[in-house]
Amino acid sequence: MKKLLFLAALILSSCSMPDIGNAMNSFISGDRIIPCITRCDVLSRTEIRISFSEEVTINELRIGKSHPQWYMESPSTVVITCSEKLSVSNASDFFIRVSDKAYNSCAVHMKLYGRNERIPELYINEFSSRGTETQPDRIELEVHTSGNTEGLCVMDGTKGYERHSYILPALDVFPGDYIVIFWDADGENEIMTAEDGYRIINLYAHSPETLSSNNGVLVLYDTASGNGEILDAFVYTNGETTSFSGFGSKAVEASYKQLRNEYAWLSDAFNSKNATSTRTVCRKLGSPDTNTKTDFYITVTRGETFGYPNTSGEYTLQSTTAAQKGTGL
Repeated sequence: MKKLLFLAALILSSCSMPDIGNAMNSFISGDRIIPCITRCDVLSRTEIRISFSEEVTINELRIGKSHPQWYMESPSTVVITCSEKLSVSNASDFFIRVSDKAYNSCAVHMKLYGRNERIPELYINEFSSRGTETQPDRIELEVHTSGNTEGLCVMDGTKGYERHSYILPALDVFPGDYIVIFWDADGENEIMTAEDGYRIINLYAHSPETLSSNNGVLVLYDTASGNGEILDAFVYTNGETTSFSGFGSKAVEASYKQLRNEYAWLSDAFNSKNATSTRTVCRKLGSPDTNTKTDFYITVTRGETFGYPNTSGEYTLQSTTAAQKGTGL
């Protein structure tokens, strides 16, 4: 009992008079749970919204060396206004320190990018996850509206569960353009013009690992910062499982579950068992984006069309070389 009374006296003596009541409540309640960030959204190049797990007080806030303005949108959510625009391509240092009613403190240091304000409409159009030295793993994006790709981020998994991420450079793009991301290959970014006038933009992600051959998730985000908005996504499996509970990888299962909950992926995973380095997975020509596996198919052998319109030749066990015509290669 003497030790308990001494501890209570120590707490009281360390607090200023107006806070003694709160300190005693903390001691009595035994609240030792540290507040944590539950969501971070970069709303623009000048505005950020951060939500915490409970009501907090902002003790310190910095972006680089500046101290931006902020206001509490709710007891647990702060909206921050930057005095200067955040760079979309280069990360800015961000620091925030908060405390809750029980004086539990949390300090977070992270990198933030500004949000691109000219995001084009893009879709994952083709990919290969069983690449070779001559046919490396690639992800193709098809451009549907004009805009700029600066700061857009491609990941092989949702944020926090990705194996690698690639932030796209600042490029003005137009409808009909194709962006081909060489995932694990080395090379210099280049832009080529096809005979039909559209452009083929080859980018290199320099991933230390290939894409998952058997079970994986591809996600296109509007920003590398915070939670971000998912612009497009795709889930695939080797056919041994089509639900998010049997991939054999906790990261893939978590990514799949997050897509089902937050992005409204509306089906099981696509079965890519029969795909190869030249039998790629493609989006069906002219089909609407339904966020389901039915949007995609496996091409015939040597039917890969990276940088060109997708072939109409679909793989079946009875596929013949005649079905390979019109690949656009």
